[in-house]
Amino acid sequence: MERTGWKITAIVFISLFFGLLSLMIYGYYIANEEIKDTNICYYEICEENPEALLQDGICYCYDYDNLNNLIVVNTKIMD
Repeated sequence: MERTGWKITAIVFISLFFGLLSLMIYGYYIANEEIKDTNICYYEICEENPEALLQDGICYCYDYDNLNNLIVVNTKIMD
């Protein structure tokens, strides 16, 4: 029984390693998608406006009114 104890421990640690590795790869993918969507919002959709915000998949473009307050001038749902 002593000879198989280290094998079970090794299998558990290897499976935990691959599980953690797959979660890290998935997190990296999600972070890159968010950065890509933010760049599209800022530089393509709201390129003529001074302020932009990407929140919950919706791109908001802001501009200043006569009293120098920000107002929403354009919204677009990001796919």
